[in-house]
Amino acid sequence: MRTVASFLLGLLALVAVAGAAPGLWFERTIVDESGYVSLVAPLGDDPEFRTALADTVADAVVSDTGLDGVAGRAADGVVRRVADGMTELSGFDAAWTEVNTLSHRLNVTDMPPAELDGRLGVDLSPMVDLVVDAANRRLGTQLQGPSDLVVAVGTPEQRDVVDRLRELAPWSWALGGAAVLLLAGAVAAARRRGSALVLLGLGLVAIAAVEMILAVAGGDRVVDEVAAGAGFGRSLMEQVHDEAVRSYAVWMAALAIAGAVSVVSGLVVRSRPEARP
Repeated sequence: MRTVASFLLGLLALVAVAGAAPGLWFERTIVDESGYVSLVAPLGDDPEFRTALADTVADAVVSDTGLDGVAGRAADGVVRRVADGMTELSGFDAAWTEVNTLSHRLNVTDMPPAELDGRLGVDLSPMVDLVVDAANRRLGTQLQGPSDLVVAVGTPEQRDVVDRLRELAPWSWALGGAAVLLLAGAVAAARRRGSALVLLGLGLVAIAAVEMILAVAGGDRVVDEVAAGAGFGRSLMEQVHDEAVRSYAVWMAALAIAGAVSVVSGLVVRSRPEARP
């Protein structure tokens, strides 16, 4: 009877872990504003993404200046040079952090504007201000860029998925707590606790491996869905995917290490001679 109880508790514990781990990662890395800002902070270091970002911002500024002829061509050249080198501007880091903060609020906490058509969005307004200010200093003019620049990315279905996961994420804490209690109960109920620790540890390692594979495959599918939207949107999705996979890999590595520790602990327990009455 104890063996059956331990098996059922262990099975429920592993199911709870499989649900809690990705949920907790999503809550701490995507739903949490500081977590998201930290996740996407390195995107500005990628050359391909910088090019797509510069083109998007420069196109928006140039189309909004209202200049033509010689003045228009001169402004166009300066704006594009400034945009191409905006990562070297002193205010880039602060502007990029503000972009990610505003975009997180746009996608996670605030109601999305109608022009996004139910898609995810990136608010590049701080980048517009940065480029316009730098271009004006070089030209000695008062160019006016667009008052805001929100770029739609992804698909409405992806936005729906984010909304659903955001609603479910807070429950991951309760699920994680239940997993810990179930794991402890499974070991306590087992006749052979060493064997229980080994099996539970192997289960944790297997969960980490499977969920890592699913994360990579799912991320690749998301990027492929926006393949038609080459340029900034696709470049952004590719870079976010890469950073998310790296972040999730750290979590799964920690889970696998916990499983390995459980296996080793179980083997140590099993190697001890049984106490004789």
